[in-house]
Amino acid sequence: MSAMQPIALDFVRRRRPPDRTSWIVLALGALLCAGVLAWQQFDRAGELAARKAELARLQSALAAQRPETARLDDKQLATEWGRALSVAGELNQPWDRLFAMLEKDPKRPVALLTLQPDAAKHELMLTAEAKNFEEMLAYYRYLQRQEMLSAVVLHAHQINQQDRDRPIGFRITATWAAQP
Repeated sequence: MSAMQPIALDFVRRRRPPDRTSWIVLALGALLCAGVLAWQQFDRAGELAARKAELARLQSALAAQRPETARLDDKQLATEWGRALSVAGELNQPWDRLFAMLEKDPKRPVALLTLQPDAAKHELMLTAEAKNFEEMLAYYRYLQRQEMLSAVVLHAHQINQQDRDRPIGFRITATWAAQP
């Protein structure tokens, strides 16, 4: 075995000032970085110009595809205004009250399957199921007593033979009042 050699640590020694070779390497590195950055800038400028040209081409193609806004004459304007008023009239119906009244639990429960309101005619067609004829008739009578409804008509009823409980499916039409 060899003996361990002592390690000489000199924490006070001064560094040598950089020599001429170090300064030349530093300058060449800085020039190289500047050259790379300039080349990337030049390369990106060409790409940016190409993308701007493509954007301008796409914008002009899109503008060519857009139809010109047609001016409406007085007759067309009146027709469109009538349609808008019709839609507003449908939206301003007392839907909440009507639906709450239909879903309200009369003495016996009934399952509403479909509900087809016609706001223009103030007519309503609903399809429902009840457990038996008594519940169906109770719901029919419940609808007849509602102030909101008139001309309540039971159009059809049928026993669902595929269901083990054999519920009664039925269809009712009615007219509802327009006042909210």
